[in-house]
Amino acid sequence: MNEEEIIRAFLKNGFQISKNALPLVLENPEKILLELKKLKPRPFIISEQHVKNVQNKIKIKKPSIKIIKEYKHSKKSIRVDDYVEHFLSRYEKIKDILSKRMDAEKLISINKTGQMSMFSIMGVVREKTGNNILIEDPTGELHVFFNDDLKEKLDEISLDDVVGITVKKIKDKHYAKKLVYPDVLTSREIKKTEEEIILAVVFNPDELDSTKYGNLISTLSTTNTSSSIVFLNIVDDKIVGDLSPFNPINITSESNPILLQIDNIKTLVIPKNFFRTLTFHVSPDTLISILKRRHIITTFCPQIHVGCDDFVLSEVPDIVISNLEGTTNKNYKGTTIIANSDPNKLFLINLKTREVIEKTL
Repeated sequence: MNEEEIIRAFLKNGFQISKNALPLVLENPEKILLELKKLKPRPFIISEQHVKNVQNKIKIKKPSIKIIKEYKHSKKSIRVDDYVEHFLSRYEKIKDILSKRMDAEKLISINKTGQMSMFSIMGVVREKTGNNILIEDPTGELHVFFNDDLKEKLDEISLDDVVGITVKKIKDKHYAKKLVYPDVLTSREIKKTEEEIILAVVFNPDELDSTKYGNLISTLSTTNTSSSIVFLNIVDDKIVGDLSPFNPINITSESNPILLQIDNIKTLVIPKNFFRTLTFHVSPDTLISILKRRHIITTFCPQIHVGCDDFVLSEVPDIVISNLEGTTNKNYKGTTIIANSDPNKLFLINLKTREVIEKTL
């Protein structure tokens, strides 16, 4: 709001704002007006002291926001040695995660399987056919077959997946009995903030008409807690200015995926343009696949994989946000997933309760 708009808004609500009070109101006019309407008795002329009293009442410590990691594609020239180093590094990182989900007593390397009839192994999927995969670890490789009852499990496997398999040897063939991904542990603690913080997620608010944009600002202003906003594809400097009181985080369409920490909550933000070079279909379900595989690229893509071993999610994000096509608001093993490219939708995540409210502007 500019000064003229503020004066009109205050008059509409039965207030006349003094000249000295007006500059103080500019920072957060909607919230200040909301609190002034609660005063009893209600003053007609709003003085500088009235505004200061209200500001002291609504002043809340800003949430701590920092970038933990940015995930970038490799731009260097790739040599054969780089492929070997990359896949070994990636395997070792995911193996450490995967081992926590496997039965350590039965877990062995491929070169030690020998004549064993039942065992578990971990490795990288190198080949996949209609009924089997070739899985490889640093010590060797093994063909593992899937019976019809595990056909669905075989269908979901992608080349380059790092997986664990419980195997049973029958005659001269090895058959899968159980397939394990790095995934998210269901037993992990659901993190929450001590103070009430609202993470408001809105995409492309510059596409909203004036009425819906006003609804957005009004909704954010009436939130009686600290707010942090993730928004994408902002080109209008005025909008950036309007949102400045709400601790905005500006993620553009060209941004790389980033892992943020908001207070004690880890939030992974993935712009959909990050996937533009990939040949496979990307949807909101891709975000679950990322968590399941603990890697931001969910299928084999040699032109960008090498040099990207830092795309491994060593830490499980508490929240995943993207502007992939289609609206998704779901919980996956304690991780809140929000995917939406509709500027008319607003998601409010209460970081103290981890509850999500979806609004249409």
